[in-house]
Amino acid sequence: MAQRYPDPDAGVLVDRGATAMTSTSGHAGHGPHVPPPREDCEDIDWHPRMNVESRPRVLRWTCVCRTRVYYLVVGGGRAHIRCADGSEGPPRETVRMRYHQAEALWFKILRGQAR
Repeated sequence: MAQRYPDPDAGVLVDRGATAMTSTSGHAGHGPHVPPPREDCEDIDWHPRMNVESRPRVLRWTCVCRTRVYYLVVGGGRAHIRCADGSEGPPRETVRMRYHQAEALWFKILRGQAR
């Protein structure tokens, strides 16, 4: 039986077969659930997808069982967060930043401190 994996380009799940694997912090096809935003959560400036990197690599993603999925993407020496929400149109992204800044923002999202 084929497993389903997140496709960060389309923001949907795709069947890739049981042997396909990508880098993630968790097992293939499943990431952490994002909690509801806190009252004092930071607003993230989202922008249309830029496609700047020639070979972007998704390092981590949140659980694909939710409508909104977040991806930590690296490429070209920079990193950013991508948000794919099937009900709100095409994926959106943050500006490119240093990896440690993107990782800090990633953990804020996972704690409900940024949205």
